[in-house]
Amino acid sequence: MAARVAEGGPEGRPGERGFTVVEVLIALLVLLIGMAGILSMQFTSVRATAFSRHATEASILAEDKMEDLRTTPTTALGPGNDTVDARGNADALGLYTRVWELDPTATPINIKVTVTWKEAGDTENPPYSVIMRTQRAQ
Repeated sequence: MAARVAEGGPEGRPGERGFTVVEVLIALLVLLIGMAGILSMQFTSVRATAFSRHATEASILAEDKMEDLRTTPTTALGPGNDTVDARGNADALGLYTRVWELDPTATPINIKVTVTWKEAGDTENPPYSVIMRTQRAQ
């Protein structure tokens, strides 16, 4: 009985000596396309997170001004505007612009506060805004 020689190795499989350069380049191309998609999703996520943060801060700033106007004596009420940072501190270079409008002669007094901001790098869209309205007794 003759001994069987196991097939394998470079001698046993002619033509199967590894990957060709073309196969490696195609694999790298597929990998790069996948990574580009993941990177694009990451950038979109960062922009969405920044917008969400700014919208929340703008809502808080509008609510803060609304509370201030509710507690101000009616004789001192009047329209106005200011530029503030995220904490509501006056800042000429702040991201947020608040405008408040009211009609102190109406009963009840109608109050409208608008906070606007521009997202960094967004040159195509108009500024975003949050608008809050309320009424106050005389």
